[in-house]
Amino acid sequence: MKTVVISPNPVAWGIGRLHPRLKERARVPREDIRDGISVKYPRVVVLPRRILFQHSDALFYLSLRRLLPELRAAGIQLVHAHQAMPDGAAARLIARDLGVPFLVTVHGLDVHRHLADHGPVADKTRATLGAAAAVVAVSTRVATQLEHAVAAERLAVNHNGISIDHDVVPADDAWPDKQVVLSVSRLIASKGHADIMQALAIMRASGVQPLWVIVGEGPQRATLEARARALGLREHVHFLGQQPHARVLGLMARAELFVLPSWEEGFGLVYAEAMQQGTATVACAGEGPADFIEHGRSGFLAPAHDPHALADIMTLCLRSADVRRRVGEAGRAAVADLTWQRNAERQLAIYSRVLEQAGCADHTRGDLHCLPEGPT
Repeated sequence: MKTVVISPNPVAWGIGRLHPRLKERARVPREDIRDGISVKYPRVVVLPRRILFQHSDALFYLSLRRLLPELRAAGIQLVHAHQAMPDGAAARLIARDLGVPFLVTVHGLDVHRHLADHGPVADKTRATLGAAAAVVAVSTRVATQLEHAVAAERLAVNHNGISIDHDVVPADDAWPDKQVVLSVSRLIASKGHADIMQALAIMRASGVQPLWVIVGEGPQRATLEARARALGLREHVHFLGQQPHARVLGLMARAELFVLPSWEEGFGLVYAEAMQQGTATVACAGEGPADFIEHGRSGFLAPAHDPHALADIMTLCLRSADVRRRVGEAGRAAVADLTWQRNAERQLAIYSRVLEQAGCADHTRGDLHCLPEGPT
């Protein structure tokens, strides 16, 4: 089976070129070879801050249709987009031009933001999901949120994978006398940092005072710093900002606990990575990580917006090395099956089913056209 990957690369005009993410994207080559697969990065004009985002699918399509002669010559049989809007909406048009089916993988943004917009973006997202030959959710939670928009027979779950790295070295211990609670994410409200902050204040009354190490940047940083000062926790909260991935894994291996009570979590790759390091992990109940965290056995699932419950879980773990060891070992075992190999096997089975339903006689040797997730 030949795979052609096309990843639309957002670029900006005028002052928009000063946006840090778009400046970085401007340096991406137009074509590359990755793992022996040809990857194309056609330029797509976008505006910062999601201005006119409801029209971004049309811009994607205008860029992608230049590749139609090449795609026709390659005998493309299937188009696969990650994210319904704008990638999936553009993929729908490309698939129409090629006369082939398309499918969409939903990671979370479509259900947490696009379908909730109740405007043109929601309409296009719903239309794209309704027209897709199959819709793949990255977790049971996302699949449940899609049930109102996608018929059950077209909906499947395929968990993301994590890269297996057996050579992670715990980070140099800059805090030898501290128990470390680690969080890694963008600093936005839905990640639940404010709940952790309040939980730490509650725990202080019982004499449990870990060091909270936060990796990541975002619009909530100044608010969180001010809140730490107001609660008298400034010496117990350490902001590291953005860190290289290897450093993050090392911090996960060093930490006593990984905690992130995010209430909009489609899958939760960062939780699986922490669990892979044998670190006891706390997530939010009812979200993506519930697929691989069994509460009290392989991790903990705290109720959303409940600092007291969060404080109880963190106190239990920090007071007992045995609990941390037992839960950490069970957590590592729980994510052992979350590999990209297994993800690929399940995805190929979905491709085969879609192509068979489309009447493709030879669906084991055809070409695939993949649209990875676009700008958010």
